[in-house]
Amino acid sequence: MQLRTQFCFATAKPPVRSVGAVRPSEDTRERTVKRLRHGYVAGRLDTDTFTRRVDRALRAAHGTELHGLTADLTGPRALPRRWFAHRRRPAGLLAGAAGGRLVLGRSPGCELVFADDTVSRRHAELRCDEGRWMLRDLGSSNGTWVNGRRVMEAEVAPGDEVQLGGLELRLW
Repeated sequence: MQLRTQFCFATAKPPVRSVGAVRPSEDTRERTVKRLRHGYVAGRLDTDTFTRRVDRALRAAHGTELHGLTADLTGPRALPRRWFAHRRRPAGLLAGAAGGRLVLGRSPGCELVFADDTVSRRHAELRCDEGRWMLRDLGSSNGTWVNGRRVMEAEVAPGDEVQLGGLELRLW
């Protein structure tokens, strides 16, 4: 069962000015769309909500409307430094990954190999990007899921449940 939530955003009416309403600048719109994109990639917005909000951001007549579109998005989810300081990676797991990149799949050429027929040969990529771990589907047949939600790309953290095809695992 998949539940879908719709949000309505209340925006304050801008003060009436004698010179006319001030539209948000293109830079302000771009920053808003960038925050929406980060929220989508981090899994905080589904595809429909992301699309509707970007459309509203591009049509917004006032800056208060833009703020309403991102008000429920928190800042980037960062992992505590102490988590990295106390964890030891298994020998060779990330050391062999060029630039903090791991390919997950059935193929012997992958850094993490799974013997599950529902996992594609090159199913997904896990990479460290500016201190954040990102999981990206590589065009798999059976999909990549994070915390029960199908994703093309998502930010992941310890404790997240990842599903590659029919294979379920939890990141630690």
